[in-house]
Amino acid sequence: MKKNLKKVLGLVVVFVLLASLMTGCGGGNNTSQPGEEENKEGEVVKLKHWLWLDNPNDPTFAQLVEEFNNTHPNIQVEFEVIGWNDFHTKLLSSVTGGSGPDTSSFKLTWQPEFIGQDALLPLDDFLNEWQGKSDVVDNLWDVLKYEDGKHYVMPWELQVLYMYYRPSMFKEAGVEVPETWDDFLEVCKKLTKDTDGDGKIDQYGFAMRGARGGHEPWASFVLASVPGNTFFDENGNCTFTTPEAIKANEFFLDLYRKHKVVPPTAPGDGFNEIIANFKSGKAAMVVHHIKSSNDMMEQFGDDVDAFPVPAGPHGRWTSMGDTENVIYKSTKHPKEAFTFISWLSEKNQMARWCKTTGNVPILKSLQDEDEFKNNRFMQASFESMPYAHVYPINENMGEWIESLWPATTQQALEGKIDSKTMMEILAEGMTK
Repeated sequence: MKKNLKKVLGLVVVFVLLASLMTGCGGGNNTSQPGEEENKEGEVVKLKHWLWLDNPNDPTFAQLVEEFNNTHPNIQVEFEVIGWNDFHTKLLSSVTGGSGPDTSSFKLTWQPEFIGQDALLPLDDFLNEWQGKSDVVDNLWDVLKYEDGKHYVMPWELQVLYMYYRPSMFKEAGVEVPETWDDFLEVCKKLTKDTDGDGKIDQYGFAMRGARGGHEPWASFVLASVPGNTFFDENGNCTFTTPEAIKANEFFLDLYRKHKVVPPTAPGDGFNEIIANFKSGKAAMVVHHIKSSNDMMEQFGDDVDAFPVPAGPHGRWTSMGDTENVIYKSTKHPKEAFTFISWLSEKNQMARWCKTTGNVPILKSLQDEDEFKNNRFMQASFESMPYAHVYPINENMGEWIESLWPATTQQALEGKIDSKTMMEILAEGMTK
């Protein structure tokens, strides 16, 4: 009887222990949030990062990842470099298919389609705790904010459009750097000349980009004349059809149509053509960003400089080129993913990256350092940053940028439509 009692008591103890263990492992007490995993002590988190590189042979990013992995033994990052031409397509298909990376390089204009797929993780909770947030240049957080008021991107690379010019040409023509667009026109007139006496104009004031990609420098003319320097007013109406914008656009068109201070090929000139016109001496000014500065200095030495785009009646506007880093909702390790992408944007890493690639530092503390401050092209970028912005981010802009603006602008430059019609077409395309 005693033996049977002991057997029964033993079984009871076993059942109690099993029940206790099952309760401890059950879902009812699991406090993890979706997309998160509680890491066991000593467990190494592995992250996958995708990016493109302007120079695929540059070892800087690989060196940064190696340093991160060495200094964060609990987080190990594996990265993959993908060519720019294939990056967007491969990224979108992999993310929507559930096989994408934890983090990647990113463009602001891609936000609508990725957020529409519920693929991006909002970063605001992490950013509010990030110690480096206050060192980011003042207006950048507003530029990077999505229309729902959230931040989905971590700032990383930045370029700002400004005006390149040839000091020797300015000196010969007896002109100074223009402060306003009216000054700019007068400078262009004096720089447009027949330099060899054959009766034909062979030097022009400005290399106008009338083809694909020209929408960015064009906006510097138009939005400098619009109150608030915005694409849309407070009621959501596109500002292109306002009298101020139509007049500013006519000023832009007349550089070609009336004043003839830009090369006659301007309606079809893209990036390669405007840079070739500037480097050959056919044009004295051209709009681009700091990524062209090394080539310019190799050719001209000290005979090339830069200044912010001129001001209109309502201030200045210039375009900002961007590359950010993002975290995908599919990651199982959002905290560690943020640790990595925020580390890339911290001072020491940012300094190394910008010195190697020529990008503009996003941190105020770096802009005060002599190596950046004494670079004349960096300085032009810094001076331009307070009024640097991006185009609206919506589903219409891809077609608008790639097709509508070039085709409509070419028609207007060739006199087939007037300024008012051009702006009505562009406004409708931006808001449809």
